[in-house]
Amino acid sequence: MGRARPELRYAGAARRVRFLERPNRYLCRVEDPELGVLEAHVPNPGRLRELLPPGRTYGHIVPPRERTSPSAQGQRRTSWTLVDVEAPGDPTTLVSIDTGAARPLVDQALEGGWVRPVADWGRWSSEVPWGHHRFDHAVLLAGGRPTPRALLEVKSSNLREGPTALFPDAPTVRGASHVEALTRFVLRRGGRAALLFLVQRDDVREVRPYGAMDPRFARAVERARSGGVLILGRALHVTPGGALWGGPLPVRSPRWDPASDLAPPSPSTREREPL
Repeated sequence: MGRARPELRYAGAARRVRFLERPNRYLCRVEDPELGVLEAHVPNPGRLRELLPPGRTYGHIVPPRERTSPSAQGQRRTSWTLVDVEAPGDPTTLVSIDTGAARPLVDQALEGGWVRPVADWGRWSSEVPWGHHRFDHAVLLAGGRPTPRALLEVKSSNLREGPTALFPDAPTVRGASHVEALTRFVLRRGGRAALLFLVQRDDVREVRPYGAMDPRFARAVERARSGGVLILGRALHVTPGGALWGGPLPVRSPRWDPASDLAPPSPSTREREPL
């Protein structure tokens, strides 16, 4: 491959803290041995119920990312970001909860040829629109308009039961719609497309769509696979204050029975399946 292994390093030193509570999706309170109780940003809107039991979870906080413009100053009330937690029952394994970690790592991996099944598809661009969607990465046709000839969508997962990583941990209309669009792109436009499950931990051996949580998404992945969309899985090795690109993971058929540590939504709240 000839290039350095993709790596994410947060600015500033990581501090180990104890998680106390999560008042809302994007805010938590943690306890630092030296600084006391702090508020920290949670960069993940998922439920994370199995990863954040109050008072029993330890993880790492880092200083916030550098602001990109003066107008962004003051829009965030917290001075820290909770970026990872120790896996329940295994403090030697760290699990990233930072959904923003995927972008820089995948960017590096595509540029360096670390995603071998798509390495010869062309030069990848980020955040490319097609139809009613915006995809994480695309290879563009030559010309004035940004017309894609290949698409890649990335879905980050940190939910685990046994040796299996599951996605999603909550129903995702947007995620299912993305996968359906990938299938249309291959079948109707004759393009190439890939779906990458980026598992933000390395204590699993496989990935499965979580059909008990989101039937539409799981069925969309199965249709995408049969329609010619390349389905890929990859693990990350999470370190205090960063993450490294890990090894490939097989993506198996959906899991339709509920995982013991995360119950699916009730039928009244589950998204209605399309006709």
